[in-house]
Amino acid sequence: MKILKQKKQKLYVWKNVHLNLSRLIIFLILFIFCIILFATGEYLFNTIGLLLIPVLYLLGLFSYKKYETWFKGGEGEKIVIRELEPLEDNYYLINGIVLPGSRGDIDHIVIGPNGIFVIEAKNYSGEIFCIGDKWERQKTGRKGTVYDIKIGSPSNQVKRNAKMLKDLLIKNKREIFKRYSPHLWVHGIVVFTNPSCELKIRNKTVLVLRLNELYKFIKNTKSDALFPDDELKRMGKVILKYGR
Repeated sequence: MKILKQKKQKLYVWKNVHLNLSRLIIFLILFIFCIILFATGEYLFNTIGLLLIPVLYLLGLFSYKKYETWFKGGEGEKIVIRELEPLEDNYYLINGIVLPGSRGDIDHIVIGPNGIFVIEAKNYSGEIFCIGDKWERQKTGRKGTVYDIKIGSPSNQVKRNAKMLKDLLIKNKREIFKRYSPHLWVHGIVVFTNPSCELKIRNKTVLVLRLNELYKFIKNTKSDALFPDDELKRMGKVILKYGR
């Protein structure tokens, strides 16, 4: 597999990881300081410590959860790249590109002789519930408390990205194809990279895979439109030309 665009860590991901880590460290230092105040035995210090300790604990816990979420998201995308590495050199990978008019980037685009694939990577843990395009995550806390977390719809996201990529390629088909223009179909895939997550999917509207299923699916996909290597290279140039 050849990588046409190597994804650097998203700037906003990097900022959020380090912002929440910095907050966590600050709240931890203040938390320890308040415990020391509380332990002095002085009435005023006891009162200040008693008021601030639970507040700082909750703020620290919130910052840790946010840090964990942003960090795992970035790691999940790196895992997908490693999983795709065994693909032959007539497959091309583009990571983290923003297409014109898009509100966010596409995690991974794979273009190969047997098809075009848009991949949305999720590194969630816990139980993931999906009915159609409605998604929810259920997670068990440290004390055994079960709580639900509403998450955005990865299926809507990958469908939107697949359509935008298809529209871009069709719009520039004369730049890509020197023959008649073949029928273009873009496969939208949501891949879950965390082995500990439990998927409960009903009436799915896109392909949902675990990480260890991704390579096999791409390799075994059959297509009526077979793309020679020169078309794949021109396709990649168009994506890089109009994306950022």
